[in-house]
Amino acid sequence: MGFWRQPKPTFLRRALFQIHLWTGVGVGVYMVFISLTGSAVVFRRDLNTRMLGNIPANEVAADAQKLSEADLRAAIQKQYPGYTIRRVAMARRRLTPSEATLIKDGETLQERFNGFTGADMGSARPKSVAVMEWFTDLHDNLLKGETGRKVNAVGGALLCLLCISGLVIWWKASGAWFKGFLFDPRSGWKRINFDLHAALGFWGLVILVLWGISGIYFGFPDFFIKVVDYFEPPELVAGGRRGDAFIAWMVRMHFGRYGGMGVRITYVIIGLLPAAMFVTGAIMWWNRVLRRWLASTRPARARTRAAFPAHAAAEQVD
Repeated sequence: MGFWRQPKPTFLRRALFQIHLWTGVGVGVYMVFISLTGSAVVFRRDLNTRMLGNIPANEVAADAQKLSEADLRAAIQKQYPGYTIRRVAMARRRLTPSEATLIKDGETLQERFNGFTGADMGSARPKSVAVMEWFTDLHDNLLKGETGRKVNAVGGALLCLLCISGLVIWWKASGAWFKGFLFDPRSGWKRINFDLHAALGFWGLVILVLWGISGIYFGFPDFFIKVVDYFEPPELVAGGRRGDAFIAWMVRMHFGRYGGMGVRITYVIIGLLPAAMFVTGAIMWWNRVLRRWLASTRPARARTRAAFPAHAAAEQVD
């Protein structure tokens, strides 16, 4: 318990610092990419709904009943003779249109239909929506399907490693914790950069770890299911299993599918944390590692120029 009360530069702390440093350097750009694309798709459903539109409420009577799937299929087939209806996705929400996938001579259409009348409401994948779906696939799968999703799972594990190692490095002695929560703008720029990196990591720690764990789940869901099965038998349990409930909650949390607009705006801001931490971390890496290394090699480079003046002259011309 001595480390946690009075942390010192122990072997563990030094080792974790190196792990944190080089993991951040190695995957920092990837983390920035994933976080920025994640922030971009937070409003995907809101934007899709706004761009596509719902069934106008003033066109639906209060006691109107939706068509059954069979009746909706019949209405679709009447409007698209010669097409094969591969799939009909019945909308759960009252004013959300249902969607159908239609095929004819190798052509595939995805159309939206009024669930009350069966009327065609246009394409379910206009260009504006296709762009957002492309961004979503880029974030979820790196445009590489299951392989990309597994790569993201590895990225989620590395994010957890960065968070845990960063927490140990950040850990303050008893009575000094408050110093790690904020930064003093009156300090020198190097100190401000360090404190800002630490404070951002602390305040975003929980959500970043949960994002990392859920990212692992998306790539390897069977592993999580086996863990839940081990601790809670798969037999039916009244009210469901706690492990299944946690996984469902984690998925909703990852995508911000709870709360309202305020939650999604908060997610966008938190999604920028990895980018901010990469920049502040890269500045520290430059000052602590790269700059010192360049300074240490300066005499050797000077000797090389002295020994090969023609080469030094060529460098100056370049």
